[in-house]
Amino acid sequence: MNQLLNEVLPNGTSKSYTYDGFGNRTSVKVVENGKETKSIAATFNEGNQLVKFGNESLTYDANGNRTSDGKYKYTWNEDDQIVAITKQGESNAFATYKYDEDNRRIEKNVNGQVTRYFYDGDSINPLYETDGNGNVLRQYVYSTSGTRLAMKSKGQTVYYHYNPRGDVVAMTDQNREVVATYEYDSWGNVLKSEVKGIAADNPFGYAGYMYDKEIGMYYLIARYYNPEHGVFLSVDPDPGDEDDPITMNGYTYGDNNPVMMIDPDGHLAFGAAGIYFVPGVGQAALLATLAVGGAYGAWYLGKKLRNKANERAKKRSWDHIKSEHGPKSNKKMPNGAPKGKFKSNKTMKRTTRSTGGTGKKYTQPDGLTVHLKKFKNWVGTNTSGRKTKKVKVVKNPKTGRIVTSFPY
Repeated sequence: MNQLLNEVLPNGTSKSYTYDGFGNRTSVKVVENGKETKSIAATFNEGNQLVKFGNESLTYDANGNRTSDGKYKYTWNEDDQIVAITKQGESNAFATYKYDEDNRRIEKNVNGQVTRYFYDGDSINPLYETDGNGNVLRQYVYSTSGTRLAMKSKGQTVYYHYNPRGDVVAMTDQNREVVATYEYDSWGNVLKSEVKGIAADNPFGYAGYMYDKEIGMYYLIARYYNPEHGVFLSVDPDPGDEDDPITMNGYTYGDNNPVMMIDPDGHLAFGAAGIYFVPGVGQAALLATLAVGGAYGAWYLGKKLRNKANERAKKRSWDHIKSEHGPKSNKKMPNGAPKGKFKSNKTMKRTTRSTGGTGKKYTQPDGLTVHLKKFKNWVGTNTSGRKTKKVKVVKNPKTGRIVTSFPY
């Protein structure tokens, strides 16, 4: 099943893992200098929810969201988004969160320190961040393919360097001096983080994900991921493929193959091969310097580096689906019946992307490709006005663009 069984860390430490038949990681063993130094057993319930990790107990709500573990208590809203985290033994939340209608986090407040995130159109990558007063904290530069090249803060620019999986392994400044180095295990646990200057404020690391160091977890848009436990905090609505049981487990990360798989938006793991890789730090700094080209603000450069025609086409597709089949749509079929309608914008985007990526497909007489998928929970209403778990996505095979998507 291509699940990770063993890894050797840079310092020679060995970590081994076992799994049950449902893809749940049931044990972690650590061997240092030939001696076992740690052994953690994990227990899961019939819903594949981690309920015991060593001496740590975990609980969940009826929607499959983690409500507590050994460190924190979690508060969720009606859209199954974390809105507050409270430390065990305390009564007031130390971290709160806000999201936009596309399920992207737009504000994080940690102990009164506010960070707001601003995105370019439909992208899941932030262009810049501000504090609670609107002062710009960090700005980011991207390649035309969406790879994050540089971060600008306090009048300085630092450049990202990646390994083949897409982990940020180093950062350099404008003088090509190394100002940060990082190491991770295969699951994203941070083994080393040596930083100085503005690199200390870099929030991106393992697989290029945003790391919330105050809770030791990664924010993957749709869900939060705990690298120590090796699972997501909430369940994926995508049931996966029936011929691959591991993909049907709603909590596993990267199908338990974190060496080869990544999951940028928290609901669909895919191969990491081909992610931007520069073999030499000095060379990467030179390439990034050429790409930046001088003194413009990173947020503006990030926009200019993107393929704007591609972004506009994506936005038109989502605007059409939202208008015709969004939760507030009142559009009707020619026969007067209501059109299929998603229950929320979040569900619309998550299930559309999932269906278009892994749904069963066939070709219509007009040449368009149809993708079909059935989910665990209801996603909206069909033309009869009844709740349904099924989604249909229509694509143009020549461009790969989504033409429309709706519950049926």
